[in-house]
Amino acid sequence: MVKKTFNDIVPPEKKSIRNIKNSHTKPRSASQIEDNFDYNTAYDNGIKKSRTSRFALWFVAIIVIIVLILAFSLLFSGAKLSITPKQNNTIVDAQFAAAINADAGELSYEIMTIEKTDSRKVAATGRQEIEEKASGKIIVFNDFNSSSQRLIKNTRFETPEGLIYRINKSVVVPGQKTEGGETVPGSIEVTVYADEAGEKYNADLTDFTIPGFKGSPRFDDFYARSKTTMTGGFVGEKLTASSEDLAQAKTEIHTELRKQLMNEASSQKPDEFYLFEDTIFVEFESAGSIESGDEVEVTEKATLYGVLFNKEKFAGHIAENTIAAFDDEPVEISDVSTLTIKVLGKADSRPWEEEEFEFTVDGGVHIIWTFDEEKLKEDLSGRAKAALPTILSGYPSIDKAEAVLRPFWKRSFPDKVGKIKIEKNLE
Repeated sequence: MVKKTFNDIVPPEKKSIRNIKNSHTKPRSASQIEDNFDYNTAYDNGIKKSRTSRFALWFVAIIVIIVLILAFSLLFSGAKLSITPKQNNTIVDAQFAAAINADAGELSYEIMTIEKTDSRKVAATGRQEIEEKASGKIIVFNDFNSSSQRLIKNTRFETPEGLIYRINKSVVVPGQKTEGGETVPGSIEVTVYADEAGEKYNADLTDFTIPGFKGSPRFDDFYARSKTTMTGGFVGEKLTASSEDLAQAKTEIHTELRKQLMNEASSQKPDEFYLFEDTIFVEFESAGSIESGDEVEVTEKATLYGVLFNKEKFAGHIAENTIAAFDDEPVEISDVSTLTIKVLGKADSRPWEEEEFEFTVDGGVHIIWTFDEEKLKEDLSGRAKAALPTILSGYPSIDKAEAVLRPFWKRSFPDKVGKIKIEKNLE
């Protein structure tokens, strides 16, 4: 019998992926494990620091945005006042009178004067005996008193040599006025014509007296001085053209001069005045002719007289005569083109000489009460918004108003007047 020896039997290990060694990975030392532990800790700390930095950046950004909003609010701060003034729509169909020296309750006007000359050449048809008077411009001075002085048509002006020149229309010389604390004479520019034809009256610049005032206190204080030389005086033969050619040339000149004068009147009219088409008068006169080779050069002179109405006074006069219980407060007309103005008897009317004329006004008109915008801004500057009704009580021309302040949390108007804007609402 064979004796069997039994050794301890150890069961074979079960195969598991956990027990499979990676032949490509070296065993880690203790120091490597320690290093790995430190890296993980640092990584966790980095996340925490990154989050903290991100929150700090957002906080700073929010603060910057708030500061910018405040800065822009202050930079663009201001006040806007939306105002609805008193208004009235009325129909006008009436006749009015106006005068240069208007009394209380009357409508006054001023005269704008513009002169221009133009010429044309026409073929000569023969020679003719011609007599022409010299002419030129002078400035008449009134150093007598502050009252205006009318000089009638044909008033004489005399040179030291005894030459006599006359005005061919009535003029009004303004009285003295004060400028810079000093009294200065009133003055007006006029055209004078020699008393007789001939070259004798072609004179250089000189002084003039007014013989009609001799023996009165006015004689020394009313005088004139040349603005231009006196030219055009002639007696003798000159080339002439046919009456038909001359008439055609003058018609062309007048058409062109009228066009130029109307354009200049529109551009030269002061902004505070109205100039209506029918209150413009244009007069023409011959300025002589000269020989130009075998042609005759015809020269014509045109003078425009424009009646100017002060806008505020005109609107007030219309309102006073068309609106019941008008309060005499300053008003304006929103669109004067809705009115038609016609001068009565225009062919015979001469407002620049007679100092008065009559006219009709017809049409619908929108009248608006006005107020001093700059004064209102000054009254509002620095005041609380709640004080607006009290301040507006001193402006009866304002019907209602609404204020918007910037930034929205402001409760008072800006101290600087320039930051207060006014906007008018018209109905």
